[in-house]
Amino acid sequence: MGKMQECPFQRGKFAHQKVIDENGSLFPMVLLPKDDNEECNTLQSFIKSIQANKEFINDQLKKVGALLFRGFPLKTASDFNEVMEAFGWEEQSYLGAASRTRVLGRVFTANEAPLHQPINFHHEMPLFQDFPTKLAFFCEVASSHGGQTAILLSHKITERMEAKYPELVCKIEKEGLIYKSNLPAEDDPDDFLTGWQTLYKTRDKREAERMAANCGIKLSKVCWEGNNMILRSEPIVSIRKVDEGKRAWFNLLAFRNIEEPPILGGGSMVPREAIESCFQIAEEEAVEVKWEVGDIVVLDNRFVMHARRPSKSPRRILVAFCK
Repeated sequence: MGKMQECPFQRGKFAHQKVIDENGSLFPMVLLPKDDNEECNTLQSFIKSIQANKEFINDQLKKVGALLFRGFPLKTASDFNEVMEAFGWEEQSYLGAASRTRVLGRVFTANEAPLHQPINFHHEMPLFQDFPTKLAFFCEVASSHGGQTAILLSHKITERMEAKYPELVCKIEKEGLIYKSNLPAEDDPDDFLTGWQTLYKTRDKREAERMAANCGIKLSKVCWEGNNMILRSEPIVSIRKVDEGKRAWFNLLAFRNIEEPPILGGGSMVPREAIESCFQIAEEEAVEVKWEVGDIVVLDNRFVMHARRPSKSPRRILVAFCK
């Protein structure tokens, strides 16, 4: 193996980063252009720096879970798309029901729900067997009133919930969780999820049923209440083991505003008190990234959750999904 090239980035800091290990590693890791390095002053030179240092980037992402690239010359969705190509990660198809639109290339809007609504902590596509292992967010327009993206290490939730509810966590790990979804036909502009006609790109109920059965979530039941599509999943793995012994809290129990909370695979309810505790633990473990135009935040979706804080317009965050 040849000598590894020196990384062209310098470490930065911002308020409320968390120390996550005995070596003093900060979450998220902030990467800035070096003061004496003019090679990162153009988009193409930044792209070359990424291509030349993929090993460093991948190693640090695996170690820390979240990288914030700040101060680099990105302005548009096209710039972001070029950077995503430079990272070299294969694109992951998006299969969820979030309200988002493909902008260009592999770039989507992050979520088109009204900005005043919060979106609680979750892994991306946690109910799917084939989920993205990496996410990258890009700030095209920063809000001056809120709109932070909050992130956390979800194995911290597992550890703290296990200390408080050991029997429940044991059941979640062994039995998995069952989810029920009630999808209306039409989109609700005040909801962060789409209706089934938009999700499956059809108005035909039988075709929607066929597509639901092949969407990557194992379903035990599909039925209809009027024009509402009711989906019930089989038990889904809800604590996932990640490298180095991390047990990620890979479920929606921290998603306080979910319409119908999941139940245990054995059929019993998750106590409301435990759901509230999970939500509170997530808030205590979170780090908020206050966006600056041009920022890129890359997350290891296997063990890092994210959430959206309420804001006022204008705000435009884009996202790309990677295998």
